[in-house]
Amino acid sequence: MKAKSITIAGKPLSRFYQLPFEKGSRVLRLAVLERIAIGLHNTFSVGKKPEPLVIQSLSFDQGLLIVNVKLEGEEARVYIAVEYDNLLVSCSIDTDETYLGRYAYLTLRAMMRNGYCDFQEYYWPACFALGNKRSRYVDVVKKPGGFTITLKKKFSGLFRPGDDLPDVTERTVVPRERRLDKHAMARLAPVSIGYCFANTDLQNFHSNHYPFLIPYVFAATAYLKTVKSFKRFVLNPNDVDGISLSPQQEELNSICFAMKEIAAIRFNANAHLPEKAAETNKLNDANQLALLKLWNKALPLLMLQRFTHYFYTYGLRNVTGKPVMRDMKTIEFSMEVPVLSFVLRDEGDYYELELKIKVKGKLLRLSSDSIALFLVCDRVKTYLWYLLEAEMDYKLVWFFSKVNFKVQVPKGYYREFFEGFVEGVGRWYEVRRG
Repeated sequence: MKAKSITIAGKPLSRFYQLPFEKGSRVLRLAVLERIAIGLHNTFSVGKKPEPLVIQSLSFDQGLLIVNVKLEGEEARVYIAVEYDNLLVSCSIDTDETYLGRYAYLTLRAMMRNGYCDFQEYYWPACFALGNKRSRYVDVVKKPGGFTITLKKKFSGLFRPGDDLPDVTERTVVPRERRLDKHAMARLAPVSIGYCFANTDLQNFHSNHYPFLIPYVFAATAYLKTVKSFKRFVLNPNDVDGISLSPQQEELNSICFAMKEIAAIRFNANAHLPEKAAETNKLNDANQLALLKLWNKALPLLMLQRFTHYFYTYGLRNVTGKPVMRDMKTIEFSMEVPVLSFVLRDEGDYYELELKIKVKGKLLRLSSDSIALFLVCDRVKTYLWYLLEAEMDYKLVWFFSKVNFKVQVPKGYYREFFEGFVEGVGRWYEVRRG
């Protein structure tokens, strides 16, 4: 993946000194830098109080981070290239493939204020054509003291080697019962219970739960046609004392209580420890799958209920007390199963993989607001929700929903890093070449 034909200040990129990243990341640790520098030479103060190097400016040109520095009245340029699993560094004065010079060492050390530096923001392989100042994929905008790099709107789903992809090794359908006995429809009463689809934006930092169901007590209008007022959320069996429940509602309530027990997202208290992060992620994955199975048990029972609503919670702290009328939107659920398919397009110097979802052969118009992890709806008909039938389905939908349902992959690394994913998807879903 190294663009060895690029020459900077008369030096090919292949002559840059190589430093290893922490496995699975673009992180370079100070301890690694010090160990390598000490092993090379002792011509300057490695590991001691750093010399007063001044970083005068940062720029980004043809995928290279260029740092202008000043030390003891002498100026130099340090060039940094971020590769898949290592960092390449060189300098206008010293440093080559066998020698890490003073300026390069001190520049990298100055960037490690917390004992490490994550170079992910400078990692844009194959995004800059040789000799071109501008990239078709990203915008580099100069600002005082540096710059910002942002994806162009068309390439919001750009994939880079090392980015996480959903697992596509095995698709297991979760069994779904069908209980459409119209005689079992919930009985009407002036005061009764309905069911609320509690949802929030999982991409929001403050969101803290997966989609789940929660019962509510309501008072009906005359002739029992609509909700006149909401009384309370049902958080435990005692909250429905005095209300006549059907056997189906009793069963559905039990499912709702089980959902709420595992709906909360677990966060990493020790995110800096890989083993702790892996443990938390494993627990969240297990809870997601358990919730999907509970949704499949609940769906046929929901079809028998007279009143179902949608509540955008902004977090579990709001699922308490009395529901607010303006926040509760009337919705319906369908037993129809959404079917995923994909379109792979050759766009010249990159491929684009797009996700599509159909229900009974009809395409759903998707948006990020029409995705609720296990459930989807049309962005116009937001009152009608469909439940996905497999863990792989919702993992793929969730992944694609974060990138406007399209992933772009430059051809420079498509075969090595993405083609296997497309082949895996093709074993379970239709992949049409567009």
